[in-house]
Amino acid sequence: MFQQVNSLLDRVLVGVETGSLWMARAGGALILFTVVLVTIEVMSRQFIGRSDVHATELTGYIMAISASWSFAYTLMCKAHIRIDALYLNFPMKVRGVLDLVALLAMAMFAILVVDAVFDVTSASYSGGSTANTPLGTPLWMPQALWMVGLVWFGFAVSILSLRVLFGLLSGDNDRVQELAGSPTMDEQIKEENREAHS
Repeated sequence: MFQQVNSLLDRVLVGVETGSLWMARAGGALILFTVVLVTIEVMSRQFIGRSDVHATELTGYIMAISASWSFAYTLMCKAHIRIDALYLNFPMKVRGVLDLVALLAMAMFAILVVDAVFDVTSASYSGGSTANTPLGTPLWMPQALWMVGLVWFGFAVSILSLRVLFGLLSGDNDRVQELAGSPTMDEQIKEENREAHS
C-alpha cells in the first residue's frame, strides 16, 4: 500500500516541480518587466519632465507577486535557509523526522497566511477598495495574484509533507533525504557543477 501511495505522490510531485518552475520563471519575467517600467519612467522624467508610467506603484505589486510565485520553486530546490550544524550528525531516520516536523510547520504557516490573504482579498473585492494613488488600482487584483502564489506554495508544501510522511512510514529514508533533507556539501558541489555545465 505504501509503495502505491508513494508512487502516486511522486508523480504529483513531478507536476508540482514543473508548475513551480514555470511560476518562478513567470515571476522572473515580471521582475524584468519592472526594469523596463523603471527605465521608461526615468527616461520620461529626464527628457519630457514627467511620467505617466506609475512605476513605483506597479513595481510594488510585482515584487510581492513574483516573490510569492517563487516560494514553491525554492521549496522544491531545497533552497530555503536552514541551520544544520547539529542536523547532519543525527542518524538518517531522525533527520527524516526533523524534516517532516519542519515541513509540517511550514505547511501550517502557509495555511495561516493563505487564510489571512484570502480574507484581505475578499474584503478588498467586496468593499471595492482601490489604491490611494493616481492609478486607483482595485486592490483585489494584485492581492489575488499574490494569493495564487501563496496557495500554490501551500499545495506544494502539503504534498511534499505527505510524501515525506509516507516515506518515513515505509522506511524509504533515502528518498526522504533526497526530497526534504538538508543538502550535504557533496550534493551542493554536485548541483553547482551541474548548473555550471548547463
